[in-house]
Amino acid sequence: MSAVEYADVVVPHKPVPLRAISGRAASSRWPKATFPIALLSMLAVGMIGQLLLQTKIQEQGFELAGLQNEAYELSAQQAILQAALDKQFTPQQLAYSASQLGMVANPYSTLLVLPTGEIIGSGAKVRGNEVPIISKAPTLPSNPTADDGVRDAMQVNPQTLGGQP
Repeated sequence: MSAVEYADVVVPHKPVPLRAISGRAASSRWPKATFPIALLSMLAVGMIGQLLLQTKIQEQGFELAGLQNEAYELSAQQAILQAALDKQFTPQQLAYSASQLGMVANPYSTLLVLPTGEIIGSGAKVRGNEVPIISKAPTLPSNPTADDGVRDAMQVNPQTLGGQP
């Protein structure tokens, strides 16, 4: 017999009844709902994290601006204090301070040559009237005390220096 002969033969087919399947396949609706919930919760956590991060960055920006203003004020105050200190070490100020302490200029200088240890000149005690032009106490044309310069520096306003408010 050939295949053509059997093509016309119909075999009766009995329908198979449907039955419930237990296990994982029966609860197929539950995993479909968990994925969107998990996705939305991860999205919410990400948005909250981004909001917290942005708030912290903005807060640190304000703090940085405040610290930069403080650094500018301190650098301006340092410059003023340095100028007051430099003023105290001018030759005029040193001469004035020395005369206030009772020191007088010595025209009989003695020099020591360090490599050889040789002493040049002979030291003599001075009375204060050897050189009349030097013996009188010098006067300062302006502020003779360092306290005034420091007091002025402590009251500095950075806006007067052309700085930031």
